[in-house]
Amino acid sequence: MKSGRKLGAAAAVGTLMAGLTLGVTSSATAAQDDLSEVRATVSAVMGDRVEGRRINATTLDYDGFTARKAVSGQALNCEYEHLCMEVRGTEFSFYTCGKWNVTNWWGSGPYINNQTSGTVARFYGKNGNQLWKSTAYDSGTADWAPVWSLSPC
Repeated sequence: MKSGRKLGAAAAVGTLMAGLTLGVTSSATAAQDDLSEVRATVSAVMGDRVEGRRINATTLDYDGFTARKAVSGQALNCEYEHLCMEVRGTEFSFYTCGKWNVTNWWGSGPYINNQTSGTVARFYGKNGNQLWKSTAYDSGTADWAPVWSLSPC
C-alpha cells in the first residue's frame, strides 16, 4: 500500500513539473513573440537601419531609445529623463537627444515628457515643419499619423 502512495505521489510531482515546464515554455515563447513583434514595428517605423539588442525578456535597446510591447489598458511607464510614447502597440522611450526620423506612424496614443524640467521635445511633419512641442513635465495623447520626425531635446 505504501508503494502505491509513493507511485501516486511521484506521478503527481511529474505532472506538476511538466505543467510548470510548459508554463515556463509558454511564457518564454510569448516573450519571444513580443520581442519579434517589437522588432517588426521598430523596423517599420524607424527603418531597417536600426539594430536592437535585448536588455531583458521584454525590452530591446536601440542606442538612444528602448522599445517594448505595450500592455493593453496599462498606463505608460516613463523613466525620469526620458520621452515616452505608445505608437502602434509599441512603447518607445527616448533617452538620447537628436533628430529621429520615423515613418508609418498612425493612430493615437499617450506620451509622457518626463525629462528634466523645461526640456523641450519637438514633433515634425513630412516637410520638416514643427507640428507641436512638449515642455517637460508634460503628458497627453497625440495623433501620430502626421509625425515624420521627432527631437526629444
